[in-house]
Amino acid sequence: MSGTFQIKRSPTLIFLFLFAGSSLQLSAQQTLTLHDCLAMALRSNKDIDAAHHTQLKYENERKALKANFFPDINAMAGDYYSTMNDHLSIDIASPIGQTIGEQLHNRLPQLITPYWQRIISNRITNRLAPFNPTINYKIGNVWFANLNLTQPIYMGGKITAGYKMGKLGAQMAALGEELSREQAIVSVHEAYMLLSKAKELKTVALAYDSLLIKLTNDVASAKRNGMVSNNEVMKVQVKKSEAELKVTQASNSIRLARMNLCQAVGLPLDSPIDIVNDENEDVAFFVDHSVTVDRRTEAQLLDMQTRLAEQKVKLEHSAMLPQLGLTAGATMADGIHVIGEKLLNHHLTFNACVMLKVPIFHAGETRHKVLAAKEDLASQRLQQESLNEKMNLDLQQKANEVEEASLELTMRHRSMEQCAENLRMSRKAYSVGYETLSDLLTAQVLWQQAYADWVEAKYQQRIKFVKWQQAAGKLNLY
Repeated sequence: MSGTFQIKRSPTLIFLFLFAGSSLQLSAQQTLTLHDCLAMALRSNKDIDAAHHTQLKYENERKALKANFFPDINAMAGDYYSTMNDHLSIDIASPIGQTIGEQLHNRLPQLITPYWQRIISNRITNRLAPFNPTINYKIGNVWFANLNLTQPIYMGGKITAGYKMGKLGAQMAALGEELSREQAIVSVHEAYMLLSKAKELKTVALAYDSLLIKLTNDVASAKRNGMVSNNEVMKVQVKKSEAELKVTQASNSIRLARMNLCQAVGLPLDSPIDIVNDENEDVAFFVDHSVTVDRRTEAQLLDMQTRLAEQKVKLEHSAMLPQLGLTAGATMADGIHVIGEKLLNHHLTFNACVMLKVPIFHAGETRHKVLAAKEDLASQRLQQESLNEKMNLDLQQKANEVEEASLELTMRHRSMEQCAENLRMSRKAYSVGYETLSDLLTAQVLWQQAYADWVEAKYQQRIKFVKWQQAAGKLNLY
C-alpha cells in the first residue's frame, strides 16, 4: 500500500531496549555499606541539627556571660545649636528666702504657717536685694563628648557562678548533641540489620521453595507412574503453597525494611538502595562486666545537672554578700558664651567613683532563696544516685542479653546443622523407600525453621551488642 509504512518488531532490537532499561535501573540503584548509612544519617538527621544549634546557642550565652568579667566602656557625644541670645536677672535673695521658708515649714508645719513662711521669705529678700545682678548669655553651638568605664570588682561570687552555669549549660548542650548522634547510630544499626536479616530470610524462603519444587516434580513423576497416590501429591502442593507465601512475605519484609532504612538515613522512602553482604560475619562480640556507666552520656548529663545546682546555690548566696564596683569617666565640652566670654572652652573633666553595696535586711527573702536552692541540690543528688543505680542495672542486663544471645546463636547454629543433616538423611531414605513423604516434608520444615531461627539469632545478637555499647558509653560515634 502506498503512503503507509509498517515497522517490523525485531527481537534483537527489543532485547537491546530491555537490556538498556535494566542497566539504567541497576545503575540508579545505590549500594550502601553500614558505614555509608551511618555517615548519611549523621549528616541529615534533623534532631542532630537541632541539638547542634542548641549547643551553639548555649556556647554564645557562655561567651556573653564571660564578658561580665571585663570593663564596660561606653562613649557618648552630642552637638546642640540654639539662636537664643538673652539676659538673665538672677534674684539671689528671693530663692534663698523661699528655700529657707519652705524648709522651716516642712520641718515645723504647726509653727511655721504659710503666713510666717511668706514673712520670712520677704525679709530675707529685702536684705539681699542690692546684690541682684543681670547676666547676658548666648547659647550658640555646644558640643560634648563623654567616655565612661564601669568595672565590677567583687559581686559576692555572682559573676563567677553565672559564668560557670553558662559553661555547664554549653557542655550539657554538647552532650545533648552527642546523645542525638548515639540514638541516630542505634537506629541506623537496627534498620540496616533489619534489611540484612530480611534479605537473608528471603534466601531461606527461596531455598525452601526450591526443595519443594524439586519434590513436587518428583512426586508428580511418581504419580504418573502409579507409584504414589493423589493424596501424596496434594500434601506436597500444600507445602509448596506455604513456601510461596513465605517468599512473598520475605519480599514484603525487604520492601518495608528498605523504606525504613531510607527514612533512617534521610533518603526518600522509595529510593532504590541496596546494602552489601554482612560485614560482621566473623566478629566476636565480647562484653566487659567491669565497666560502669561513668562514660555513658546520660550519666555525664546527670553529673552536670548536679554541678549546675551547686552553682545555683552560690548564685543565690551572692545576694547576701557585699558588692563592690568602680566607675570612671571623662567628659569634654565646648560652648555657651556668658558676658562675652566662652564658658566652656574644650573643658575636660575626669570623675571616678567606688561604690560599695552591703545588704542589710530583706525580710529573709535571700536566705529562703538560698535554702530553696540547697534543697534543689539535695534532690538532684538523690536523683543522680538513683538513676545511676538504674543505669548500672540496665548495663548489666544488656551485658547478660548479649551473652545469652551468643549462646542462643551457637545453639541455633548447631540445631541448623543437625536439621540439615537430618534432611539429607531423610531425602536419601525417602528415595529408597525407607521413609514416607510426610517424614520428608517434616524434615524440610524443620530445616527451614532452624535456618530462619539461626538468621534471627545472628542479627539479634548484633543489635543487642550495639545497645550494650551505648549503655556502656563505648558506642563508636564515627
